[in-house]
Amino acid sequence: MKYANVIFDMDGVLIDNSEGIMHCARYAIAAIGLEVPPDGVLRKFIGPALVWSLKTYCGASDEQALRGLALYREKYVETGIKMFRLYDGVEETVRTLHSAGVRLSVASGKPTDSVREILSSAGIDGYFEAVAGTEFPAKVSSKDEQMKTAVLARPALMVGDRVFDIECAANAGADCAFARYGFGDESDYAGMRPKYFIDRPTDIIPLVI
Repeated sequence: MKYANVIFDMDGVLIDNSEGIMHCARYAIAAIGLEVPPDGVLRKFIGPALVWSLKTYCGASDEQALRGLALYREKYVETGIKMFRLYDGVEETVRTLHSAGVRLSVASGKPTDSVREILSSAGIDGYFEAVAGTEFPAKVSSKDEQMKTAVLARPALMVGDRVFDIECAANAGADCAFARYGFGDESDYAGMRPKYFIDRPTDIIPLVI
């Protein structure tokens, strides 16, 4: 076994929830009085922290961004959380790794309760030993903070699809596999190359066991 622990980002790695994220982002942006950007920009909201995205892509103030985050999460719990699908091969991948004794965890910018609900709805929650999300409104944690909970053993491999995943893997002393099937693109790893590239979830299996 090459890695004792595999940490998965959720959006764009385990699940395709682009429809739900963009639906809730449109609602929140309009509700705080800002112009809703085109879908090409809204897709960039997938992965990074929503507060950062609202400021960066919509010009939101600190107050607007926090209000937008609260509204987004209300809408997400109401409707968006149900708008997802597992990527093909995910269940096979996590089942195979778990059966081989690899410790699995999730590090996500979503609220921990929402992450657990999605994993449960998808029928894969039993494979994961730890789930590290954000606790809102008490705390909005960074991916680096989530990794402190998600890294269960070493050597560890982080599977992500955005530059934030590559960075936090490096900061945590973990290798990174970049999921090219997810929401990122070449700009996410230009100048900061991950150790591996994968084109489907099952590509992870031979990298680990």
